[in-house]
Amino acid sequence: MIKKVAVFFNSKRENAFKFYLGAVKHILSRGIKVEKICVNKSCRGPVKADLAISIGGDGTVLYAARHIINADIPLLSVNAGGLGFLSGVEPAGFEKIFDEIVKDKYRIIERFFLDVKVRSVGRERRYISLNDCVIRARDPRAFSLDVYYNGVFLSKYFGDGLIISTPTGSTAYNLASQGPIIMPHTNVFSLTPICPHTLTHRPMILPNGGEIEIEILKSLKESSRIIISVDGQENFELRPGDKIKISRYPEILKSLVPRNFSYFEVLRKKLSWGERK
Repeated sequence: MIKKVAVFFNSKRENAFKFYLGAVKHILSRGIKVEKICVNKSCRGPVKADLAISIGGDGTVLYAARHIINADIPLLSVNAGGLGFLSGVEPAGFEKIFDEIVKDKYRIIERFFLDVKVRSVGRERRYISLNDCVIRARDPRAFSLDVYYNGVFLSKYFGDGLIISTPTGSTAYNLASQGPIIMPHTNVFSLTPICPHTLTHRPMILPNGGEIEIEILKSLKESSRIIISVDGQENFELRPGDKIKISRYPEILKSLVPRNFSYFEVLRKKLSWGERK
């Protein structure tokens, strides 16, 4: 039974904010409490609710997902932004679908996160990512990375960077870099080079039960500024000799969608998948 809903919204998008006001009014009319969380401000500690709703674009979904993942709160994503590829609901259908969810009429798509750990002398960082982890240069120059899978050397990558993507993030930067589209519930990582300086490097699919380790070579010049970007929302600079370990995060995101939801329909509508002009 749903007694409280946490609503994540983007106050800087006019259309999203207007829809958010109407959505909150509808939720309250059903006798359900609402916790309002603006993604343009710092989150006020742990979120406690029976359901979370994100209202905005894909960035709002990513923000909401990271803040509820350890609380086992399911997420309903409403597209009130641009492409809204991660959203299961369009604004016009929200009220009907919300009422169905209250009556336990919905489907669940389970999405996994990346567990990203960065280790170097004197520091250690840890992040979780629903979409991807990207390692790239700040300046337009190529650099080398050594990559291992489960402790076995995979390859040396030389180019503009590397994308490690979940199936959820496969339609983001991964797709723009000629990586594969992957069904959301598939248990794999996608490893996609960014503009590799060799014709032999291609995107690779790896089981997500293993661990990817990436080493920033010590021979890298200090002037070569390499950054790591997590979901495009958290970024920091790497140093020569740093090691990044990426595995599957133990918790999953329960993404709620209508019973008639079709991932292939989303591809056709939002990406014009398979159309011939």
